[in-house]
Amino acid sequence: MSKIGVALALCVLLLGAVLVIGNGVATQAVDRGNDIGASLSDANLGVNQTSGAITIDTP
Repeated sequence: MSKIGVALALCVLLLGAVLVIGNGVATQAVDRGNDIGASLSDANLGVNQTSGAITIDTP
């Protein structure tokens, strides 16, 4: 019975570690995506939401 308890505790700790690390990676990915989007809009570039094509607006 104690082996099952240790195994369950280890699984819970590993799951918590994965969630914490995943949250950090997701936050960095969103921040990086926002930086890329801001760079595109600063350069008069955009991305079509349906096709993914990059559009260029010349002044």
